Amino acid sequence: MTTGRNNRVMMEGVGARVIRGPDWKWGKQDGGEGHVGTVRSFESPEEVVVVWDNGTAANYRCSGAYDVRIFDSAPTGIKHDGTMCDTCRQQPIIGIRWKCAECNNYDLCTTCYHGDKHHLRHRFYRITTPGSERVLLESRRKSKKITARGIFTGGRVVRGVDWQWEDQDGGNGRRGKVTEIQDWSAASPHSAAYVLWDNGAKNLYRVGFEGMSDLKCVQDAKGGSFYRDHCPVLGEQNGNRNPGGLQIGDLVNIDLDLEIVQSLQHGHGGWTDGMFETLTTTGTVCGIDEDHDIVVQYPSGNRWTFNPAVLTKANVVRSGEGVASGAEGGSSQFLVGDLVQICYDIDRIKLLQRGHGEWAEAMLPTLGKVGRVQQIYSDSDLKVEVCGTSWTYNPAAVTKVAPTGSAVTNASGERLSQLLKKLFETQESGDINEELVKAAANGDLAKVEDILKRPDVDVNGQCAGHTAMQAASQNGHVDVLKLLLKHNVDLEAEDKDGDRAVHHASFGDEGSVIEVLQRGGADLNARNKRRQTPLHIAVNKGHLQVVKTLLDFGCHPSLQDSEGDTPLHDAISKKRDDMLSVLLEAGADVTITNNNGFNALHHAALRGNPRLAYILSYILNYILAYVLTYILVYSVHPSL
Repeated sequence: MTTGRNNRVMMEGVGARVIRGPDWKWGKQDGGEGHVGTVRSFESPEEVVVVWDNGTAANYRCSGAYDVRIFDSAPTGIKHDGTMCDTCRQQPIIGIRWKCAECNNYDLCTTCYHGDKHHLRHRFYRITTPGSERVLLESRRKSKKITARGIFTGGRVVRGVDWQWEDQDGGNGRRGKVTEIQDWSAASPHSAAYVLWDNGAKNLYRVGFEGMSDLKCVQDAKGGSFYRDHCPVLGEQNGNRNPGGLQIGDLVNIDLDLEIVQSLQHGHGGWTDGMFETLTTTGTVCGIDEDHDIVVQYPSGNRWTFNPAVLTKANVVRSGEGVASGAEGGSSQFLVGDLVQICYDIDRIKLLQRGHGEWAEAMLPTLGKVGRVQQIYSDSDLKVEVCGTSWTYNPAAVTKVAPTGSAVTNASGERLSQLLKKLFETQESGDINEELVKAAANGDLAKVEDILKRPDVDVNGQCAGHTAMQAASQNGHVDVLKLLLKHNVDLEAEDKDGDRAVHHASFGDEGSVIEVLQRGGADLNARNKRRQTPLHIAVNKGHLQVVKTLLDFGCHPSLQDSEGDTPLHDAISKKRDDMLSVLLEAGADVTITNNNGFNALHHAALRGNPRLAYILSYILNYILAYVLTYILVYSVHPSL
C-alpha cells in the first residue's frame, strides 16, 4: 500500500459502519454474522479500531488480511458531487455510489441499492469514493442477502464508550429504546440514533459521527437486509491497481519513439497531429477512465488520453518520501522557495485541509497548479503562493516537484525547469474575465484598473465559478473592491454554492471588507444554498470581530440555515462563549428550534455546553424583565 493510499483509507474510513470481512477469525466479538460496528480510528495503515454495537472494541486487520467490510460509509460524509440517487433523489449521493452498468446514467444510494430498487437482473458498478475505480458486481438477483443487526430502530441501548451527556439517560446502566436512526448533521447521514430513555427523557446520540459511539446495544434490532458480498472490504484494492502505479496528480513524460507511441495508442484513444506537444512536455495525470487509460493535461490546457504503457513518471519527490530540515518551526520535507504542485482531487483536498487552513471555494483555481512555498509554520503547514495569491495548505495536499539526484540529465532538467516556470507564472489565458478575477484575488490594483478599461471585459465575469468581487472580498483587498464598485459590479452575484461577496468576506475574516460592502448596499442577511447567512459563516469559522461587525450593522441574529440552526445554535456547538454573549446581547432568539426540535437551551444541554447555566439565567432575566414591564404598564394603565 502506498503512503497516499494509506492516508486516504484512514481519512475516509473513520465513522464508517462496518461488518465482519472475508478473513474474519475472531469468533463472536462482533456479536455474530451481520452485526454492525463503527470505525473509531486507525492504529496504523494496517490496523483499524472498531467499536461494535455490542460495546466490544478491538483492533482488526485492513492490509494483507481483511477483517471488516464497509456496510455504510455515509456517516463519514464522503459525497459524490454532481450525482443523484434516481430512486430517493438524494443529491449528492453520500457514501457508496452504485451505478447501473446496463442503463444510461442511473445511480442508487446504499439504502436504495440494498433495498432492491431498480432491476435486480442488472449489474452495477460500485464506486466507493469519488474518483476511485469502478468495481463491476454480480447482479443482485444472483447474490445472497443477510440481515444487519445492531443499533437500529427498536433496539435497547445503554450509554457507550463515548458518552459525555451526564445523566440524561437517568444514570449509568439505565436503558432506552432507539426510536429512529437519524443524521447527526446534513453532511453525515445515518450517523445518530434518537433514543427514548426509560425515565422519559429523549435525545439524539452519535452512532458513527466522527467515529463516536455514544450508545451500546443490550438488545439488538434488525436494520434491514443487505448484499454482504457486494460491500467493499476496508483497505482492499480489489486487484485494480492502476497500470504503472499512476495516480491523479502524477507528473508524466513520454520517453518512447514516435512510432512506438503511435502503435501503443491503437485502441487507447489513438494519435492525432495535435498530440506532438506531448513528446516534449511534462503533463499531469488528471483522470483514469473505465478502461484504465490515463487522461493527461498539459500546460496548454489540452487533455489527451494515453495507453498507460506510453507514460513514464517524471522525477518528483512526494510528501513523506525523504525528510529535510524545515526552514521554520520544526521538521519538514519542504523548504521555503520549493516549487510544489497542489492536489488535483477536490474531495481529497477538502478532507486534508480540515484543521490545516481549511478549504475555501476560492481555492478551486489552484487545484493541480504549481506554486512556491513562502513560509513553513510551526505545525508544518505551508503558505504557498499560487495563481497570484497565497493560501495555507496541509503538506499532504501538495507534491514537491524536483529532480531526483544526479541521474537527471541537463536536458531533462532544463525541460522540467521550463515546465515549472510556465506552470508557476500567472499566464495570460486569453480570457480577459479570468485575468480580472486573478488580478482581483491578488490585490493587483493597477492591473485591475487596466483590465477594466478594456471594452470586452465583464466586471461580473467568472473564473472557476467566482467573480472578481468575490475573490477580492475573501482576500481582503479593499482598494480593489472600491474600484469594482465604481464600475457597477453586482454585489449580489452568487457562486455555485450560492455564496455572495459578503459570505466570502465573512469566511476570510475581513471585517473591513464587510464595511465597504455594507456602504455599497450589500444584503448582509443574504443566504447561500445551505441557507447560511454571513453571520452563520463567521460563527462557524470563529471570526469574532466579523460577528461583531455584522451585528453592529444590523444583521439579523436569528435566521435559520437548512438544518434549522441559528448562529446561536452554531456558537453553542463550537463552545464559543464569547460569541454566545455577543449574540445574546444582540437579541438572538433563544426560543427558536432547529430541525431536530432543539432550541438554544436544548442544544446546550445536548452538546454538554458549560455555559448552560448562563443561557438559562439569560432566559430567566429576559422573562423577568418582560413580566416586570407588564406589571409596571398595567399598574399605570389598569384599563389596558
